[in-house]
Amino acid sequence: MKNTKNAFMKYKNYIYYSLIVLLLFSTITYATTSNEQAAAFDFNEKVEASTLKLAGGGDESSDTDTNKMIESDANPEDLSKSQEPTNTDKSQEKPEEKPQNQPLNKLGTTHAPLNSSKTNDKTNTSAEGNNKPAPEKTKPNTNTDIEIVDVADQQNRYFTTNIKNNETVTDPVYVVTVNHLDDSLIPQEMNVMLNGKQLNDFTGEIIFIEGTNDIQFQVIYKQSDNTLLRVSQSYRVTLNSDDIIIKTDLKDQKVMEETLTFTATAAQGEKDAKLKVVSNHQELKPLAGSSYTATLVEGENTLKLTAQLHGKKAEQTYTVIYEKEKIAISLETDLKDQQANSEDFSFYAKATANEVDVTLKITVNDQLVKSSDGMNYRVQLINGTNTVKVAGHYQDEQLERQYTITYKDPNVNEKPQVDPDAPKLVTDLKSGSTVKGDIKTINVWPVTASGERIRGKNVQVQVNGANIPFTWDDSAKTSYKLTLQTGQNNVTIKVWDDEGRTVSETFTVTSVAPAEDGVIGQVTISLEASVLGIPYLIKPTKMDIHQGEKGSYILDQLLRNNGYEYGKTGNLDSSFYLRDVSKPGMLNGLHIPDDLWEVVEKVSTTSNRDIYSPDSLSEFDFANGSGWMYSVNGDYPNYGFSDAYFLDGDVVRVRYTLHYGKDIGGHDSSGESGANWNKEW
Repeated sequence: MKNTKNAFMKYKNYIYYSLIVLLLFSTITYATTSNEQAAAFDFNEKVEASTLKLAGGGDESSDTDTNKMIESDANPEDLSKSQEPTNTDKSQEKPEEKPQNQPLNKLGTTHAPLNSSKTNDKTNTSAEGNNKPAPEKTKPNTNTDIEIVDVADQQNRYFTTNIKNNETVTDPVYVVTVNHLDDSLIPQEMNVMLNGKQLNDFTGEIIFIEGTNDIQFQVIYKQSDNTLLRVSQSYRVTLNSDDIIIKTDLKDQKVMEETLTFTATAAQGEKDAKLKVVSNHQELKPLAGSSYTATLVEGENTLKLTAQLHGKKAEQTYTVIYEKEKIAISLETDLKDQQANSEDFSFYAKATANEVDVTLKITVNDQLVKSSDGMNYRVQLINGTNTVKVAGHYQDEQLERQYTITYKDPNVNEKPQVDPDAPKLVTDLKSGSTVKGDIKTINVWPVTASGERIRGKNVQVQVNGANIPFTWDDSAKTSYKLTLQTGQNNVTIKVWDDEGRTVSETFTVTSVAPAEDGVIGQVTISLEASVLGIPYLIKPTKMDIHQGEKGSYILDQLLRNNGYEYGKTGNLDSSFYLRDVSKPGMLNGLHIPDDLWEVVEKVSTTSNRDIYSPDSLSEFDFANGSGWMYSVNGDYPNYGFSDAYFLDGDVVRVRYTLHYGKDIGGHDSSGESGANWNKEW
């Protein structure tokens, strides 16, 4: 026994180490066999897609008739990403973004992003101060009957944005607008991805990272047969905040006009860089904002743009060739498009080339006419439209002119045939009007015979035969920016209904070139807060208008000249939105009329007229529907200041509203249903 005990004590350390090794080996063996038998983990998890119910289109039943979620898969580019979740709680809802004439929107945006669950701080709490609970998480959509369309592969008839593909920007903040093109498709959801990541809190602004940024928009539409259609569109934008970037609409080109007007800006990051523009070794000064005019010499012209900031430099050079129009045949005539007072019509016409008379062939209504002396002609006109054609040739040069002479026979009583079911065309464009400068904005209000609104896709506007796209289209009206040539211009507006019935009208507009200093007239502009009992913050002031100058530049100059500072989104050239103005003591004497406030309190989700700053006035002050709007000659446009071009004699009123313009007669510009209130304060 003693010997056994001695043996154990002698070998006990070996026994302990052996047990430890045996236990370690057993553990490793068990772990290995367990992993082999366990089911492999599925990393292709289903990710819940953040969704957004888009405004505009569809009836109330679409909320329940249509699946509102999209199932994401392993490919992040196929994820249906939401721009903004539907928020049915008005107390937390930030007003829908629309142009300047809708205070809830960012000035100048068109078809701006829709309501987001990320609301303004002023509306995050209810009247009692209690926060609303967070919306429930959405669940993946199991509906696989979704037709998928990539705009890059098919014709884009679905939606567009203001993003320019492959553009380079200096400001990381980019305000996005979306325009839906087909009224028969009802938007259900919109999802936005930036560099492969979903923007769950997208509210209309994209924050780019330095370098290349890939953006994808996906929109779910409900079709007329209640099936779903997913449309995707991708862009690439480069953010370069380190280098100086010069932006201009200059290009290497050939022109036939002696003067060339263009725009140019330079920036490094969010800071403007000083830009030097030189044409043929002569420095040019901007006419207004970023607009320049160069006087060209015949032949080749060199335009050089140079910008410097913080020791960095950027440079661009363009070649513009000016070729004067060479007319070998000269025509002398008193013919012109005109209204004749008598059927007995006389005119003269003579052509020469290199001091040699050119024989002319003249026809009236395709009938050849002759002259007794080779210069003077006398013809008989028919009732209605008469066409006079003048033709001649000299060596290789051809001369062709055509004139329209209208004559109304007083002895003929014609009653035009009118289709009672044809659409009706209403516009603020007046035939025979004269415009100083080369830009004019117009509005069109077309309706069917039964009074239903006809949208922009059924309207065609042409200037001298060239199609003009609309600037803005909503349920109230369609707006256009016309670019005119100096002299007479023919503007044709054509409207058709869904049954193919059409109505067309042609207008003549004469454009007068600006003076040498670029001034085309004056606009009278004021800043008003009558709904707060303050008629004028800035009294009506006359401001010069320069050729091609945007309304945002005139507003900027007015505010700065009167000591006001202001906040905005966008910039003076694009998507400009006046958010707030400030000046010490500007609201002294404020008094909101009691009858107005009674209505505002009743219809607003949030309201308080006792909490405000006497030194500033901003959107969402006093009530959730407040903000800045503007009118031109009493009409509230549906586009923003950066898309406005004022004419000589225009009267512009920049006004503060407490409820979406209904208190100042401007609600119609929102394009939404509902009338202005029966009183304007």
